[in-house]
Amino acid sequence: MSLLNLKRRRSAATRLADHAEPCEVRVLLSGNAIYPQQAAVNNAEAVQPEGKVNPFVLSPSDYNGTWEGSDGITYEFFVSGNNPENMKVKGSANAVGINGLLKKFKGKITNSVQLDGKFKGHRLSSTGPDKLKAQLSVHLTDSTHFEGTLYLQVKGFDPVTFAYTGEKI
Repeated sequence: MSLLNLKRRRSAATRLADHAEPCEVRVLLSGNAIYPQQAAVNNAEAVQPEGKVNPFVLSPSDYNGTWEGSDGITYEFFVSGNNPENMKVKGSANAVGINGLLKKFKGKITNSVQLDGKFKGHRLSSTGPDKLKAQLSVHLTDSTHFEGTLYLQVKGFDPVTFAYTGEKI
């Protein structure tokens, strides 16, 4: 009887390569992937390459206060507004040789670090007072320094644009 059962058993061989089944892709998860560790906090001060400004370190309020320009003009800036991308700046510009000494300064801050503003005044010369217009365009390099350009137009003379720096005092 056992011979009969063996003959009934199917003995045809099949090749596995002909009948490939789709497989699942599985990823081995380690303990860190399932339960991530808390990120380490680095208390070191961020170091920026020369000429680069990290806008997260500087804020528009860094312009508040008294600044001395590279040409001896002293600025008093007051920043106002709620939007750090577009804040207003009012203040005064005080310089030796500008008639009346204090002149109103008006400007705005864009991109949190760029200050563009202007003021008018009178320059004392041998022929009398000459009207002048000035436009200041600077950006913060750190919380106590700025750099950019100053455009001066004195009535009767060609306009002059020169590199300009300032330091908070």
